[in-house]
Amino acid sequence: MARRTWRQYSAVKRYPILRDYIERFNKTSFFNELPGLLSFFYLQGQAVVDYVRIPVWASCLDPRFHVFWIQPTRSGKSISWEFIGEVAKHANLDADIFTSGTDAGLIGSFKQYKDEDGNFYTEETPGLLNGKKLLNFDEGSVLLQPNPKQFFQEVIIYLQQSMNPVGSPSNTLTKHMKDGKIETESRTSHWITTFPPAGVKEYVLTKGLFQRVLLMFCHWDNDMRMAVSKKRMQGLWSDEMQDVRSTEDLARHFREVEAMVREHLFASSPHVDAVMWEDLDENIKEERQERERIVRASALNMFQKSRDFDPAVDSAIEEFYRLVQGMDDQLSDVILSFMPNIENYLNIMATHLLLIEMNENKKEGPYDPSDAWVITGDHIDMAMEILYDVYERLIVWLESDLELGAAKAEKIAKTDAWTKALEACKDYDLGDHRGDGWKRKKDLLRAYGRLQDRSTPVVYNHYKESRALFKETKMSGIPYVRWIGDGL
Repeated sequence: MARRTWRQYSAVKRYPILRDYIERFNKTSFFNELPGLLSFFYLQGQAVVDYVRIPVWASCLDPRFHVFWIQPTRSGKSISWEFIGEVAKHANLDADIFTSGTDAGLIGSFKQYKDEDGNFYTEETPGLLNGKKLLNFDEGSVLLQPNPKQFFQEVIIYLQQSMNPVGSPSNTLTKHMKDGKIETESRTSHWITTFPPAGVKEYVLTKGLFQRVLLMFCHWDNDMRMAVSKKRMQGLWSDEMQDVRSTEDLARHFREVEAMVREHLFASSPHVDAVMWEDLDENIKEERQERERIVRASALNMFQKSRDFDPAVDSAIEEFYRLVQGMDDQLSDVILSFMPNIENYLNIMATHLLLIEMNENKKEGPYDPSDAWVITGDHIDMAMEILYDVYERLIVWLESDLELGAAKAEKIAKTDAWTKALEACKDYDLGDHRGDGWKRKKDLLRAYGRLQDRSTPVVYNHYKESRALFKETKMSGIPYVRWIGDGL
């Protein structure tokens, strides 16, 4: 099954900033366009985290993106941060890197100081998860240990809490120490990358961390590595950067969006303006909570949904659930544990696309910051295209070789699986020099999926891996296959 290329996404076609961003990302990290696209929303989410909330019944989502990218080593994950961090710097977004440390380093600590008179006093030192910043976990494998030490267990708990909606009680990280209680409210956005360590699938299924991040697995083979090597060498002694926008130029978009959303918040709220907002000190808990109250109260004045929004959401959810049709019940339960998070990101990404659109519209004509911004079914459809591909990759990865519980289900030999599917299909004699023994490819894939309890994306993936066992042809535009192999 052919996947969409990044240029085929409707959002990339509609918004030139996304195309320009990925083209520049590709100069640093080759052939990683989908992670590159997610990094755009990662940056933009941090830029507007103080001003945007998405009401969902009695709670709210915030605009942050937390990405966990799993991909083999030496395939462009680590170097991508060079580009992301550079854009963040020019966009005036704080960024930091986590490698190791103590829980106190993450959520804060108390330190004692001695003044000139010899008196001791205690001062609270903020931790890495405190406040607003972009955090890069370049060696995410440290979070995936089968039997982590107590420290790493606590790290994962803190990370999970930091990803809970900003302003909610569950977003406050608390630790009791001998000098007092540390309370950290986190607005950090997380970019976590790792190679696929042994046992990672089982860890993914048992830790709540992965139900909070946008988890993306990317397969790489030797052909892709060779393509990267050739691409890298093409940059020797060449001026390849003239045809792309600079990181400084791209960063201007994030500064513009932050300023625009801030202005829109003040214009949409009768109870606050820029002066009043600045008078509220975000370092004081009560005043920070007042800012949050204003943002949540203003959300429905800032944004409205169009009439086609709800039908588009329903349609997108149906498409996601279609991916697990025909899947084993136990496995589908596991896969669907990710669905609430996918639904959240569907709405978050759609909101981000609206922000891009409003920033472009502001440059082109009359603009009133007090007008409500309308999020439409088109925004949902564009977000769904991107997230569908992320979710499909996750499903193929988890389903292809997954251990459930303590025992791994016995694998049916691929040759046996395909021959059983072939036996269930009608034979066709194509005549001329091709002869008989042909099966309609569509019939074969459908039979394989039914007999093996596999979803459509995985069936296509299995066929791709076993293609050497078949001869392919077409007659009157209809694809046919014939068995030619005795084993893999």
